[in-house]
Amino acid sequence: MNAVASSIAEALEADDPYRSFAEIKRLLEQHLRQINPQIRTRRTGYYNHTHMPDLVMRWPDDDDLSDRYVYLRSTTDADELGFDIRRLARQDRPIVLALGALGPSFDARALHSVAIDHHTLVWDLAAFAELTAGESADAALRRLIANTVIEGGQGFLDERSVSRLARAMTTGAQAARRGEREGTEDALAFASDTLSPPIARRLTAFLGTLWRASGAQVAALERAPKYPQQLDESSLDYLLEGQEIPDGNFWSRIAREITLTDLLRHGRITATDNLQHLMRTALSTWNARVCGVAPSSVTARRGVAPLHWTTGGGVLSFDAPGFVLTLAQKVDHLTSSAARAAYELPAFDEVGNRLPLLGLSLKAITLVNGGGKVAYEGEVGALHWDRLHHLSESLGPGTLVKNLEALPPSGVPVRYNFSTRTASVKPPRGSVPLLELVNTSIRLFTDLSRAEEERLVEVIPSGGRTLHAGIEHDMPGAESPAD
Repeated sequence: MNAVASSIAEALEADDPYRSFAEIKRLLEQHLRQINPQIRTRRTGYYNHTHMPDLVMRWPDDDDLSDRYVYLRSTTDADELGFDIRRLARQDRPIVLALGALGPSFDARALHSVAIDHHTLVWDLAAFAELTAGESADAALRRLIANTVIEGGQGFLDERSVSRLARAMTTGAQAARRGEREGTEDALAFASDTLSPPIARRLTAFLGTLWRASGAQVAALERAPKYPQQLDESSLDYLLEGQEIPDGNFWSRIAREITLTDLLRHGRITATDNLQHLMRTALSTWNARVCGVAPSSVTARRGVAPLHWTTGGGVLSFDAPGFVLTLAQKVDHLTSSAARAAYELPAFDEVGNRLPLLGLSLKAITLVNGGGKVAYEGEVGALHWDRLHHLSESLGPGTLVKNLEALPPSGVPVRYNFSTRTASVKPPRGSVPLLELVNTSIRLFTDLSRAEEERLVEVIPSGGRTLHAGIEHDMPGAESPAD
């Protein structure tokens, strides 16, 4: 008996049944949150009641999932459990947990059939313990399997069934990644047989994505979804937090399956190796709308600090010596104090010298000097650039740039705000190639030395445009950007 089953069994032995079930509910909530921190649970005032649930599970961040009711049962008699299942509302997608081990003599097929017919998951304590605390070499995949069962598992599961499910899904995920048909088909069949249709479709989408990312032909899978489906958060969690996949071609195909918006919805990923692999290829594939560049706390280690991507809180960040670049859907999402700070403005000549090097065509600019302010809008050719110099001189020595609007090579206007060091696409719903937005923002808002520039382009290719001559690093095989 593992620690999960042991703790619940110990609580079951308490003399006071009310206290006993209250402790069991608390333990269940704790283990459910370990599976998926986004699950919200509510305890009811009932215990061992036929019609009223003991726990209500809710997924507030997932509109596709309705509440799921959990019923605790002190009986381990299969006939009694089957009797209860027939009286529960199918639309509540009940979970019936027998607080003990079901005996070996009952008809498991009959109980499974009744549970499937009533969209109910029925299992015993050993099965729940195996799901939540079973051994696996791939912890991220184990969480994905557990979360999938909690969200949409149905039928009867005992400890052996959970172990078979875990093996089938582990083998299936590995097979799909390698483009091997048999193991992938077995996992797809298991998903269809043990999960409610909406959750089965999510897992099918996950396996289908792995299959396509392997480079295998979709038509080779009999059970493959007819149309590509979006990866859910748990599946993306597995891909990014699971065992490292160094295959660049795999991540290139994954980058075409998802978007930056999909990644920004994910709140739990940290600086994993797989995230670095994904971003390496996604830079030339995705589009973006907003980014900010703030000073970094690792300036004292400019020569040795790692350059890496990380996500959390609805933003994607790139940490580098001297600065942190943050990508978001809206400027308001750049909520750190650094992003809201007012920065020292650059000199007019400094900005003017950088624009052509970065391939930016100026559309509008706001100049300030003390209390004086000049705004200019319109196409800026050589003649108009001379006029801007005259406007700058009219404000006096030390004229600074507050913000500007420019056209990068993609031709979509971007507003660069030097007060907040944020860049945003105009109009707000527009987008530009991610690599273009990242590179122009870093080089307009920061002052990189040649050594820092050389180091940066090894992680974020410059596309041939840098502030130091001779540093060029195009990314080969770039695909058309996708929103």
